[in-house]
Amino acid sequence: MAQAARHTLAVGPEVEQILKALKKKNPDLFREVEAGVNKLLRSPESGKPLRNILRNCRRIHIASSFVLLYEIKEMTIILLDFDHHDKIYKKK
Repeated sequence: MAQAARHTLAVGPEVEQILKALKKKNPDLFREVEAGVNKLLRSPESGKPLRNILRNCRRIHIASSFVLLYEIKEMTIILLDFDHHDKIYKKK
């Protein structure tokens, strides 16, 4: 039986800074983000596809109030942004 191909993870410098600060300020939320990323690596299509200006992006909810935006390019999952639901869509 053939094993499914693995996706790789790419984290932009902006998201890296967000996660680094989050790890210090709120370790519990950071662990939930890690769990969400692990879920994405297992099943990248599990996030909701977005529309309009974010048409090539997907999102998953973290801890019900936060959103992790990402994009799938070939076999790479690119983390684009992480913020509270009320703020993240106003950034774009």
